[in-house]
Order: sequence, then structure tokens, then C-alpha cells
Amino acid sequence: MTAPTGEHEVSMDIHLHVFYPDHAIPRSAANTRIFDATKAHWHKSGCTCVVCGTKDHIEIHHKHIEWADAEGVDWSKVRAEHPDFDWSTFSEPADFIDSVYNTEPLCELHHRGPAPHGKHFTPEPIWNMQKYKLASFVYACDEVST
Repeated sequence: MTAPTGEHEVSMDIHLHVFYPDHAIPRSAANTRIFDATKAHWHKSGCTCVVCGTKDHIEIHHKHIEWADAEGVDWSKVRAEHPDFDWSTFSEPADFIDSVYNTEPLCELHHRGPAPHGKHFTPEPIWNMQKYKLASFVYACDEVST
């Protein structure tokens, strides 16, 4: 494919090898009470995807810390980096992880979709361009009409 006028294509293969801390909560575990309240908050607010603005297929993304990492987190470091969170409410990881503060609404494509659109599969500096691009800028090949 030829890049649109004024743009050039960058292609890369990314292979990641990282460790996750062992965790007792399986991926299929029921939501916490806090996460249920957070989801209700986002949906009652009429939230839209922070990237494309759609109201369709909204999912709630854990933004700073995910459950899979909870057992490996140094909470004093999180506290230092996120002073705006109400730390008086913190007594266990769910208080931060499942909070409105640590979540954002994304449509299915921008949350779990394949790279380069899905936040779970695209490095954040590249993914962020989708949020901030000019309407006329073509971010990915699938946005070019043939």
C-alpha cells in the first residue's frame, strides 16, 4: 500500500517476553463490587470511547495497573505517581485497580482489537496517536478507502 500524501509508513515486529506475578484471582473470576460500581458509573455517565467517541460496544479498560500485575506492585510507587487518587479509600488493590480513577471507556476495537488499534496490543506512544490525530490524518492502512 502507498502511504497517503504527506505521510510515510513505519512497520515493526514487536516480540515481548515479560513475567506476570502469580495471582490467586483467575481471569474468569467475578468482578469486584468496586468494578461493578465503576462500570455502572461509566455507563450511567453516557461514556463514549476516549479514542473514537462511539457509544457502541463500550468496555472498561484498566489504565495504569491491571489485575494480572496486582501481586507485583509496589503501592508506595503508585501512590507517589498518582497523588490525585483518594488514597484514604485504599485498603486493598481492588480499591485502586477497579476504581474510576484507574479506568477508561474504550470501544472493543480500541480496547482488545488487534494492533495497531487495540490498547492491549499496541505500544502506548503509538496507540495514543489515535486519540490525538487530526481528522484528516490516516493512522492505519485499514482507514484508507479504496
